Amino acid sequence: MLTEVVNHLWQSTLVAAAIAVLAVMLRDNGAHSRYWIWWAASVKFLVPFSLLTALGGALSEAGMPRVELAGLPSTIGALAEPMPEAAGREALAVALLLIWTIGFAAVAVSWIVRSLKVRALLRAATPCDGVLPRGTDGLEVRTSHALLEPALVGIVRPVLLLPRGIAEHLTRAQLDAVLEHELSHWRRRDNLTAALHMLVETVFWFHPLVWWIGARLVAERERACDEAVVRAGHDGRTYAEGILNVCERYVASALKCAAGISGADLKARVVEIARNRVMSELPIQKKILLGAFALGATLVPIIFGAAAQDVGNPVPMVRIAPNYPDEALVAGREGAVELEFTIAANGSTKDVVVVASSAPEFEAPAVAALLRWRYVPANVNCVGTVCTPIENAQPVERPGIRTVIRFQLADVNPQAEAD
Repeated sequence: MLTEVVNHLWQSTLVAAAIAVLAVMLRDNGAHSRYWIWWAASVKFLVPFSLLTALGGALSEAGMPRVELAGLPSTIGALAEPMPEAAGREALAVALLLIWTIGFAAVAVSWIVRSLKVRALLRAATPCDGVLPRGTDGLEVRTSHALLEPALVGIVRPVLLLPRGIAEHLTRAQLDAVLEHELSHWRRRDNLTAALHMLVETVFWFHPLVWWIGARLVAERERACDEAVVRAGHDGRTYAEGILNVCERYVASALKCAAGISGADLKARVVEIARNRVMSELPIQKKILLGAFALGATLVPIIFGAAAQDVGNPVPMVRIAPNYPDEALVAGREGAVELEFTIAANGSTKDVVVVASSAPEFEAPAVAALLRWRYVPANVNCVGTVCTPIENAQPVERPGIRTVIRFQLADVNPQAEAD
């Protein structure tokens, strides 16, 4: 278990590093694009590559066309699991689990306490009508006596919580721009995506990269909403003044899933807003790049899983077809036998056991044929038709190998077909 966790963290860190490079390449494009790739980096921590490799193995067993990876079988294990299993880690695993549990509980309690405070403010708030423009009937607005900045509160049914008397401190144009910012959070479902990252931070609280990704998510979502306000036609300078007035009089939300208007580098945001600059959309070349990255990150583990399936169940160098039982051949009966066996140190087979069969008449011929198969010894590495000894490797037995021998009449000379 400890090895699996370390391998997952290593793989997720590598993906996050690649996404950081992509984010730099997208620095001149809209912030919403960078937000979503950072969110993908966050979600990757919840989706181990081992699930995709397991899917590849399952597809391989189900008969998916196999991909030949010449020269790679010996390295697949290292790529999928860079940290191998080792004995004697039980005490370390228990100690780390205890530390993780304490940290998990601390972070979870912190989020819960902050959430309860915000929910208490929401319950004490009073309804407020006629504030939002048309087309936003699905969003409820409430006012609170607390000095909390305008914030979108809630995940399933969000509510816009406004500080009481905010209209007295902002001009109508400034207030409209601030409201447009919060409406952008609502349309983007920012509270939901933020809540998912809070889950990632709670589970992987010990990983500094997770918290850094969280900071990037907050920064990019606020910039994305700023860009949406400017695209909606609001004057940048008026909007920037509105943000400064809000930050001067009200405090920011303590919850990432209660999206407000402050956050990120406020100075840099105000400068960008004041320029009234609308970021360009992604060109087709960058869209193709992002699509290729997403496709590769998904398909490569599946391909490795399919290839690793072949590595886990070695392909014999010599495969002898079984004798088709005479009575079954005359009667036109087909069948299959599943066998478990051990590959000896020299590549021969032994200890063959019948796991399951369609009929007893096929069992003896299948066992007799399998005992004549030959495999590559464990201390030999083969690439194509060239086999070379592995330096310092000792020949070992490989128990628990399984195969299925099929008896099929479709063969010109009735033969077995092994899976």
